Amino acid sequence: MAQSIISKEELLENAYEIAEEGGISALSIRGLATKSGVSVGTVYRFFAAKDELTIATIELYFARAFYKEFCHLDAHTAFVDYCEKMNVSMHQVFNHFREYWLRGAEALPSAERAAARLRESQQIEHVVNGLVEIYKHDPNIVADLPDGFTPRSVCEFTLDNVLDSLRHQNGDCKVLFGLLRSTLYKSEE
Repeated sequence: MAQSIISKEELLENAYEIAEEGGISALSIRGLATKSGVSVGTVYRFFAAKDELTIATIELYFARAFYKEFCHLDAHTAFVDYCEKMNVSMHQVFNHFREYWLRGAEALPSAERAAARLRESQQIEHVVNGLVEIYKHDPNIVADLPDGFTPRSVCEFTLDNVLDSLRHQNGDCKVLFGLLRSTLYKSEE
């Protein structure tokens, strides 16, 4: 007999294992119920549809792989140094995600892919907000920047370029970080 008491966290942990082993396309309500030893109805109490389960599982992946490391302010880390560390981490996280989690992702229904893209845009906004806070706490950034160089515009520009390098899978943002350093910080003469 299937157990009837299970937490959402336990279900997500099992969903994470399924996706890590077989890719996100291997995740199903029925498969999760079987792995968890519960009925399909029990899974549906926590996740009304498969796309909710898929998104929650992907969020758990990124929370474990990236956001826990970068969702806190360090007053001793300069903005550009932080962005360089973030860039390296994002490339590692996304390469693993592409290689292991996106196996067979083309088989996902379009509604699931659309929901995942919406959630991704919400996560990007979260990252931009965090970068803005780090920027504002960097005492070495010069105050007399050209018009249009607001904390938000600089952070959005930086993240857009890092994400663009992820899309192209080249990982090289040396020019970006060099330009940021020479623009944002006073040069030692």
